[in-house]
Amino acid sequence: MLRLFLSVDMVGSTLFKASHTGRGSAGWLDTFRTFFTHFPLMLAGQLGFEFLDEDETPAVEVWKVMGDEVIFVVEPSSASEVTTILIALLRTMRRYEQSRLEALPLRLKGAAWLADFAESNIELDIPELSSEDSAPHVDFIGPDIDLGFRLSKFARPATLVLSLDLAEVLLVAPNRAEASLYLVGREELKGVMFGRPYPVIWMLEAETGFDFMPWDLETCAMSMAAVAAPPTCDAALHKAIADMRLYLRKMHGVDRAAFVLPG
Repeated sequence: MLRLFLSVDMVGSTLFKASHTGRGSAGWLDTFRTFFTHFPLMLAGQLGFEFLDEDETPAVEVWKVMGDEVIFVVEPSSASEVTTILIALLRTMRRYEQSRLEALPLRLKGAAWLADFAESNIELDIPELSSEDSAPHVDFIGPDIDLGFRLSKFARPATLVLSLDLAEVLLVAPNRAEASLYLVGREELKGVMFGRPYPVIWMLEAETGFDFMPWDLETCAMSMAAVAAPPTCDAALHKAIADMRLYLRKMHGVDRAAFVLPG
């Protein structure tokens, strides 16, 4: 079973909270209370619109809230569905910023990754966090989950950073043309790929551009390079994925098979 995880985090939240501490309910509390209650509702509404012509809308549910980050989980049924979910997430992030954060020094950034629960990762019911009046509290643990949290460090405002497994699914999806993918660099992720730098892939909705602030470009070489480059061609992305798979097999005896979903 494959699960898709979606993380949305506030950029600039630490400084914002520090500068508004002591101002009562008009300070940072209302801003974050609104985010955690309204953003999931907006995402649900956007998903309903994107899947209006389909028999079912994917059940994207909140898994957990961590600090200023909300993480969703869904069991995708096809590669096309994955692409559409990610497009819906990007559109929700953009619209939330426009409607709720326009006058604030805050942005949203996102990360998305796949986890395989057939072998490598596990689902746990935690009785101590459950109650008789609600569904059991479920947690997810495993190397794919760890990868997602490590990778989210390289998310940037108004973009999604994707795991290699997820990017590979998008590359073969029938609606591949709806997404633009950018290979913006390689970074070492603690505990991932035996220390080999991991390709950082950003996603935008096709026919859109990066929405960075001038100071974002001044402080991030990857952002500066991305805005000056076209989307990465599929051949280069396939090669980056194949190179990592070869490295794992040749150097560490790990055969990392591709995640497969129907079209």
